[in-house]
Amino acid sequence: MEKGVRYLLTALTKEGELFTLYGEARKEILQLRKQQFYCPICTEPLILKAGHVRIPHFSHRDHSECINTASEPESPRHLKGKLDLFKWCKSNQLSAHLERYLPEIRQRPDLLIEKSGRRFAVEFQCTPISVENVERRSLQYLSCDITPIWIVGGQPFHKRKTSGMYELTEYLWSLTMRNSGGASLVGYEPETGKISVLTNIVPYTPRKIFAKPFQRPIFNMKFPLPLFANHPYFPFKSWLDEKRNWIQQKVRYGNLVKDRWLNVIYQEKTNPFLLSPLIGLPVKYMESFISHPAEWQFYIWVDCLKKLSLNKRISLHYVYYKLQKRISEGDIICRVLPLHETALWKKAVRDYFRVLEELFYFQRAGKDLYRMIQSFPWPTHVEEVKNGEKAVLKALIKNDR
Repeated sequence: MEKGVRYLLTALTKEGELFTLYGEARKEILQLRKQQFYCPICTEPLILKAGHVRIPHFSHRDHSECINTASEPESPRHLKGKLDLFKWCKSNQLSAHLERYLPEIRQRPDLLIEKSGRRFAVEFQCTPISVENVERRSLQYLSCDITPIWIVGGQPFHKRKTSGMYELTEYLWSLTMRNSGGASLVGYEPETGKISVLTNIVPYTPRKIFAKPFQRPIFNMKFPLPLFANHPYFPFKSWLDEKRNWIQQKVRYGNLVKDRWLNVIYQEKTNPFLLSPLIGLPVKYMESFISHPAEWQFYIWVDCLKKLSLNKRISLHYVYYKLQKRISEGDIICRVLPLHETALWKKAVRDYFRVLEELFYFQRAGKDLYRMIQSFPWPTHVEEVKNGEKAVLKALIKNDR
């Protein structure tokens, strides 16, 4: 494959009409070589290539300066994949356009789909790109009221040996979408013709997640793809083990100079292994943080709750303000999730206080106000920690039913 070249499946005829190679028989495609086609973006002449191995496609001439050739290079998998997705859209009687150029944002999605008055830009991404690139392109689509949908080329995860456990890089995290059932990630394998979906994604650590996978032949599925489980499930039982393992790794390999969290813990004369069982709780929207819940929830305690007296009130806006300072200083790291709501971390904080209310440590005192009605427990030995954590999770499981 030529380095840096992006191949096309659509081109302009000399009459200025858009032509797509979809559905053309090989004999007809060979006859088309006699005609001249042009790039829809720069109007440069294109070369029609129809060998015996690669899918027939258009290509710019060498040293073209078209912005389309500056995109990441395409592979046979990418060509076949977006063609399969186009056929799938047609089988669903959708209004779909292959490689439609959007001059207002200088973007060319693999597919532009229109359904029920809404527009969707489908990007079939076979090679990892930077999170910044995903964010920039997604925000450009959203600025035009176009919903971006990213589909990973291949299986959208790295499987671990433990059942239900996977790994996601920050790049894969940036492609996730969120619905009422949680975060989901979609992949498509042109080699097998199957769509793979990870649903109900729950982060254990920045890379390690729990999720429910399912796989179906693409032509057995409808648009839009099912992106969440019917019955969201949270793996409470394995959460404690993963939290303890994370703390052990943090202490073993952490650097007191570089690791701000450990530094603050020791400044507070606290033992990382003797944290309150109310710190490090799993909550909704916690994927909005790269930082572990034990980190950002500890900062909430240090900055907002440590000196709060019983029956005194605290505003969530004050908590947001203090956490925003920690984020700005780099103590807490938020995850880039361009397909999720903005400022999603505030919802995670709000849900944390909802959980503390369910556990009878806070009482709602207004729309964004909470009153502390019970002090945080602080264990003095490891066995007390384990018993406290088990009691808290037992309550959470009961409330979740």
